[in-house]
Amino acid sequence: MEIARVVKKIEVYWDKSSFTFDEEHDTEDIDAWMHSLKNLLGTDINKSILDLGTGTGFLANMTAKLGYSTIGIDVSKEMLKYAVNHAEMNSTNAVFMDGNVLMLPFMDNTADYIINSRLIWTLVKPDATIKEWRRILKPGGKIFCFNRMKEGLGLTANKTSVYEDDAVEAQLPIRGARMEELIALLERNGLIDVKLEKLQGLTRPGFDYEPWFVLMGTKIAT
Repeated sequence: MEIARVVKKIEVYWDKSSFTFDEEHDTEDIDAWMHSLKNLLGTDINKSILDLGTGTGFLANMTAKLGYSTIGIDVSKEMLKYAVNHAEMNSTNAVFMDGNVLMLPFMDNTADYIINSRLIWTLVKPDATIKEWRRILKPGGKIFCFNRMKEGLGLTANKTSVYEDDAVEAQLPIRGARMEELIALLERNGLIDVKLEKLQGLTRPGFDYEPWFVLMGTKIAT
């Protein structure tokens, strides 16, 4: 299946799932997330952030509230409607636009940080995508990929059937990747200081969710 057709099918799926996806964030501890983001991103709020696959703006609106200049990008226009609504409700200055994370409309060396939540397993062309993200990062800039994972293993196998379309699933090569495979993905595409860390305090008891991890890498400073 052509990449463009796969991306379109993914867009349609997330358009239909936008309400349910937005509701899931009601179970998250926002204060704990804000604390974790501040620790990871640092205190210099003059840094610029791209939140790729922003969905309903979960990360983007938090980083904007912390003071960072934030742009959220997603292929689903229905998701973006929720993101904009949350920005208005929370009085953040996050900016949202539709776009494909594989082909981004930004010049080289323009973003300090690239962040995303529950995106990496959906990448159709993982290596090309990471190269594209690295292109946009400033020297010394960082990537932060947040995802729930099975501890000691990686991305869960149940994500292989989320789209209920074999042709789409076949185009998601890292949907069930192990932790070491995710680290290798960033390393072979030019990022350094790559690591995968469990985030403490983000998994709420009683919701039976897997713990949150963050996959991090840095563009070499020149």
